[in-house]
Amino acid sequence: MPMTQTFTLTQNDVVRYLYNETSDEENSLIEEAMIYDRDLMDFYFDCINLKADMDAISMTPSDRAVNRILEYSRNYQPSL
Repeated sequence: MPMTQTFTLTQNDVVRYLYNETSDEENSLIEEAMIYDRDLMDFYFDCINLKADMDAISMTPSDRAVNRILEYSRNYQPSL
């Protein structure tokens, strides 16, 4: 017999679980909920894939942006 859930599980709880922001007790409840709720498990797997894709993103500023920042800092005169 499954454990009675004492809180309403949300997608936000699953995201917190993904990022290890939940307690051991919450982990148990979330894991059990995902076993019995296919939509919740699918959401979890989608989040895993999305997190991996976001971790692979690398952003680099353009040379123009870097040069504008450097030029600004060369000409910067603080007001006292």
